[in-house]
Amino acid sequence: MALVVLAELPRASGARWHRAASLALGLVLLAGCAADDGTRAPRRLLLVTIDTLRADRLGAYGDANAATPHLDALAAQGARFDAAMAPTPLTLPSHATLLTGMDPPEHGVHHNGIFRLAKDVPVLSERLREADFATAAFVSAWILNARFGLDRGFDVYDDRMAVTQQATLAVAERRADATVDAALAWLDEAPDRFFLWVHLYDPHALHRPPEPFAARFRHDPYAGEVAFVDQEVGRLLDGVAERFGDGALVALTADHGESLGEHGEATHSYTVYEATQRVPLILAGPGIPEGLVVPDVVQLSDLAPTLLELLDLPPLPDASGRSLAPALAGQPLAPRPAYSQTLASWYDMGWSPVYTLRTPTHRYVRLPRPELYERAGDPAELEDVASAQPEMLAELSAALDARLANAAPASPNAEIDTADRARLAALGYLPEGDVGATLALGISEGPSPRDEIALVAVMHEANSLLESDPAAALALVEDLGDEHWMLSMKAVAALAAGRAELARQAALALVARDPADATGVTTLGRTWEMEGDPAKARGVYEAGLAVNPESGAILVGLGRIAEAERRRDAALELYERSTSVRLPSAEGVWRLAALRLEAGEIDEARGLLAGLDPSLLSREAPALRLGQAELHAGRIDMGLLRVKAGLRGEPDSAALLRAQGALLEARGDVAASLGPRTRALELEPDSPIAQNDLAWALALLRRRPQRALELATRAADALPDVPAVLGTLAAAQLAAGQTAAALASSERALEGADDRDRSLLLLQRAEALARLGRTEEARRAYATALGGRNETELSGGEAAVARLASAELERAGL
Repeated sequence: MALVVLAELPRASGARWHRAASLALGLVLLAGCAADDGTRAPRRLLLVTIDTLRADRLGAYGDANAATPHLDALAAQGARFDAAMAPTPLTLPSHATLLTGMDPPEHGVHHNGIFRLAKDVPVLSERLREADFATAAFVSAWILNARFGLDRGFDVYDDRMAVTQQATLAVAERRADATVDAALAWLDEAPDRFFLWVHLYDPHALHRPPEPFAARFRHDPYAGEVAFVDQEVGRLLDGVAERFGDGALVALTADHGESLGEHGEATHSYTVYEATQRVPLILAGPGIPEGLVVPDVVQLSDLAPTLLELLDLPPLPDASGRSLAPALAGQPLAPRPAYSQTLASWYDMGWSPVYTLRTPTHRYVRLPRPELYERAGDPAELEDVASAQPEMLAELSAALDARLANAAPASPNAEIDTADRARLAALGYLPEGDVGATLALGISEGPSPRDEIALVAVMHEANSLLESDPAAALALVEDLGDEHWMLSMKAVAALAAGRAELARQAALALVARDPADATGVTTLGRTWEMEGDPAKARGVYEAGLAVNPESGAILVGLGRIAEAERRRDAALELYERSTSVRLPSAEGVWRLAALRLEAGEIDEARGLLAGLDPSLLSREAPALRLGQAELHAGRIDMGLLRVKAGLRGEPDSAALLRAQGALLEARGDVAASLGPRTRALELEPDSPIAQNDLAWALALLRRRPQRALELATRAADALPDVPAVLGTLAAAQLAAGQTAAALASSERALEGADDRDRSLLLLQRAEALARLGRTEEARRAYATALGGRNETELSGGEAAVARLASAELERAGL
């Protein structure tokens, strides 16, 4: 017998799409220019921030290949700032700057996760609420969770996230379409006067755009993420146009860019060159001239002061930014260097902090070995001219000292625990050192990130390979040092590559340093699960949970063991807990959904799965488990859809192919099951499960009986005490004419069979008995197998076996 082991309408394209976007934007933006006296301040403000968006990846900023029609149309309808600089290549501190008009030295937020905005720092949202604006924010990443202080002044701060998976770590984030859906729902009930902030996270690594963008941009997934976000920004602007006919002031920008390999950095965080610091800044709507391009160097700290002046509201006290309203009136801005920094290099890796000043002509970078770049002839900032221009170097160094002369030291003020560390690591941030340490700003000491950045590139490459090629990921990190992230990556990659002992060694080293380390605990437990020792795995998980009760992954480990032991209620409770802790588990969600499906709780399961990134469900493990659950629930077609989704991503998964065969058999199409079962055996020729499944299908169809017998015999030799395997052997023996042997195999299998297998084995026994002339015994075995059911009520393999037995009984005259 088969072993089931499953551990909106499309937009127009091209010029038509761009024209449609422009027309919609005209409704949103230009209608607001009509006022009773021509000078009325806007009644609505929409702030859109797109995480990790480089300016030079938009058509409006010069990329001829960009698929960004909505962002380009927005820029054409308003003002585009050509040289807007972010204060840091980090999400939380840059957004703190956007909402306060202060740079990090003033607002005090210097890194993700370990800082929070102090309650006494004035924010844009508070000023607008005081002016009778309804205020709402919809954010898309855990880094902007309300606990970090940016929720102040918002009537609604929606930081609900779907649980997604990056490699092996669960991350709370929300895809752009879901965030825009939530914002549009709020707009349905919004008052006439509001401030709405929408944050979209998708261009952040890992770069995995949804379809059809994944296929269209398979060679440039970052561009695919940007194109997807552009589509969703267009949908948001369309929604505003539909709901409000008299306009809105729109501000669109990014918190930072993305290196994409420039200066040796794959993503962002540890360098402060143009790739990560130059961001788009677009203003459009009432009072904004159409088609204006501002060439001056400006800062994100300038945005809040500008918006308040455009809204005719008082400025925020102590803002380090300045209003850009003069530039919007066509006046040149007084030159001022743009300041940026990153302390992530120091807090994460123990490397030197990095500071930079960007002028219209130069970029100065303070490192232990300072750097200077001349922008006119070197826009990519590749040729260091520090030694050739010592006067300029000294001038900008002195300007940086003056900028930081009165800055307070950086002092982390947000609690961080093991769960938070894991979240940050999953997002590409690596808090390794003393994250509570105070750091005086402006000092540059320690290893230079330029010299060490290759290690971070290795980490990102290994992380991106974990799912597709774990052996290659392991090869990248196996011989690295014993830093925490190196050990974590080694443990995870070794486990994924099937190297249980190497994974165990790395995991033990992690747990020895920190018994609460979730990666160490879960990897160690998994090694014991792989080796068939659930008792040891349970001990590891229970010890880890005692010191880290907020780890969803540890709870899921215990849940898997409970499920394997058929303790369904215990597994349910553990999976439910795993979805509500501070570090939730995506695996816990789909495993919980599988149990709900098996219990017939279809709506509950559907609700759970709706909160997951759809791409997660097409991976092998969830596709297998959910396919199994759908089979158990009798939803064969849905099970086939789930397994096919997995096969699209992993067409050579033997486990998924075997599952597809089992589902096709259950649908009554045993012949169709031959294809996937044959392919599964080709991929795993020594697998007794694959041997058994193909033998079973061949025997049921009475095709190639000797091949069926050969495969069934090999499977039974490997798994001699498994009733389902003995049942397949009996079926193959019947097909080969070995009736007495088939009777013996079926009777031996019946000794240990459960109710699921028993009727099949009794039907086989009936066929064998009828062949041997033991007609009365055959009749009783057949009747017992049916248990009062009519043969037409049977399905799948059971129906096929019943037909064979019935035919033999008819030949015997019964």
